[in-house]
Amino acid sequence: MAKQSDKKIAQENLKCLNSLKWGFIIVNSIYFIFRILYHFESFGSRTAVFYFVTLGISIYLGSEINRYGAPTYGVRGNVLWSGVDLNSKGSIEYMFDIIYVTWAVHIGSMFYEGFWLFYLSIPLYALYKIWTFFTNPFSGSEGSVPQEKSNRQRKMEKRQFKQ
Repeated sequence: MAKQSDKKIAQENLKCLNSLKWGFIIVNSIYFIFRILYHFESFGSRTAVFYFVTLGISIYLGSEINRYGAPTYGVRGNVLWSGVDLNSKGSIEYMFDIIYVTWAVHIGSMFYEGFWLFYLSIPLYALYKIWTFFTNPFSGSEGSVPQEKSNRQRKMEKRQFKQ
């Protein structure tokens, strides 16, 4: 039964990695054709730096996802290691989010140069998560809201007052 779940995770990971590969090819091909071949006069040095830095980030994260999620097969085609489940929560989910934001920025920056600022949503979101992680335990919200008393507790209090 465990082998069936490994096979299922391996198949899901292969689908996910394949769609990631095709998304990468499509988005960067569109950007290259439209921005570099069609509107080369608007492709300045600043835009080139932004594009190649974000391209490098997405390539690095894509290769890390591929390293974590690519299944390995034996000689007979059996699954030796299914890879980390790419649909799980955690750092892999954040890697996908960064890649998707990078693709959105590449497509959006073809039409509006200021769309590169949208890439700042990644560190701002990271700061928000860090801030809520560290400030939430110290917010003091435990004792600020009084607990609702049950009917039984109210009856016990009435009995204590009568005595």
